Amino acid sequence: MIIVYGADWCEDTRRSRRLLRRLGVAHRYLNIDDDLDALERAVALNGGKRRTPTIDLGLGGQALVEPDNDTLTGALVEMNMLTDAAADERLGVQNVGDFERVLRTLGGAALIFAAGRAPRSTRAPLRVAGVIVALSGVSGWCPLYQSLRVTSLDGPGDRPDEVHRRTWLASRSIAPRAAEVPAEGQ
Repeated sequence: MIIVYGADWCEDTRRSRRLLRRLGVAHRYLNIDDDLDALERAVALNGGKRRTPTIDLGLGGQALVEPDNDTLTGALVEMNMLTDAAADERLGVQNVGDFERVLRTLGGAALIFAAGRAPRSTRAPLRVAGVIVALSGVSGWCPLYQSLRVTSLDGPGDRPDEVHRRTWLASRSIAPRAAEVPAEGQ
């Protein structure tokens, strides 16, 4: 079983756990602030340093330390815990970040409201557009993003306090495993 050693206050821990949930990957979370044994294990996995999150994939390999989403997904695929197709399908279920979801929901509601005050000939198209925009906000899925294979997750359109890039959209990809335990002295 995958074990995530992290802390509730850590943005990277919250992001990694959210990704594991989106992928439907079973994992166990140990808060190193509350569990001294978990802290000791995490420090041992990190070459004596306290860093969160530390993710032990449980297969005898090196732990992932502060991995980004692509690295974590790539490691799960590499370790045969998930296939490329399953990861792509599961990540495609949500491709609109949380902040953008709020904007879409409010924007859709505004279009629906505006349709009531618009000329009769434009009411139906405005209502339809409002419903589509609002539904993409509520569901967190945009068919256009899906067809273009882009996402606003992990950018300014997701959780602004956890931004990992400056651009609103990025291509969805599965990266090879990278962020492992650093060598001594780093």
